[in-house]
This record gives sequence, structure tokens and C-alpha cells, in this order.
Amino acid sequence: MSKTTLLVAAALVAAASSSQAATYKVDRWPGDIDTIPCSAWTHSNDGTWALKGWLKVGGSEIENVGVKGDAASRSLDKRCGK
Repeated sequence: MSKTTLLVAAALVAAASSSQAATYKVDRWPGDIDTIPCSAWTHSNDGTWALKGWLKVGGSEIENVGVKGDAASRSLDKRCGK
């Protein structure tokens, strides 16, 4: 395979993955954080929890949700492990 073919294939895989990202609907943030499954989060060495997908609160959809050092992250630490 050529380098260009590999780049195009990688771009298509990335586009397919991002379009399949889940959207997690909550009524109250961060009160409803426990309704989002642990599998939806990644935990970094610095203590940050990052959501893999979108968060929908009311009429807003938010991407790149991360929490660290607050009540939400402490809840995730307790429920999902550090």
C-alpha cells in the first residue's frame, strides 16, 4: 500500500469512529454523572476523567468533557476506580 492509501484509510477509520461516539443524556450536571457508564470514561495518570463521546444537557451537546479535582471526578474515582 502506498503512503497516501494508508493516510486515506486512517482518515476514514477516524471519521467512522467519531460518528459512532455515543451521546449521554443527563438532566442535571454533574448530579446525573452516575447515569453514564464507567466504560464511557478514560482515566489519565494526572487524575483527569475524559468522556468518550458527547454529553447532552438540555438542548446542548458538548464534546470533550473532562473532569478533575471536583465532585464529579471524586464520584467517578469511587464508582469506576482510580
